[in-house]
Amino acid sequence: MARRRRPPEPSRFTRSHLLIGVALSVILVGVLFAVAMPVPTWLKQRRDTARLEAELAEVQSERAGITAELERLGTDSEIEAQARRNGYVRPGEEAYNILPSPVDPVGLPDTWPFTGVEAALGVR
Repeated sequence: MARRRRPPEPSRFTRSHLLIGVALSVILVGVLFAVAMPVPTWLKQRRDTARLEAELAEVQSERAGITAELERLGTDSEIEAQARRNGYVRPGEEAYNILPSPVDPVGLPDTWPFTGVEAALGVR
């Protein structure tokens, strides 16, 4: 008599390996999402930090220049020079202003639309 062979039953050992593999895969995917999702934000923050550090260096340089100019403008000789540029004089001195030369009149043609313009402006 020939014996019938039964198909082998899946062992529990194989099922447990399958469950462990699935669980590890789910955990691995979760870890990858947890790590990969913040990466673009982190890269953007690095770019922003570099840009802002360059801007800060520029502002600090500008501030140093303004501070140096402020110290220079605070001296007595510079205060006097600025006052003289604005027309101030010391007591006992006389101030003279030189007026610009008068503007030459513009000769307009005697054709329309210029007829009467010079008379209205009081040029002739």
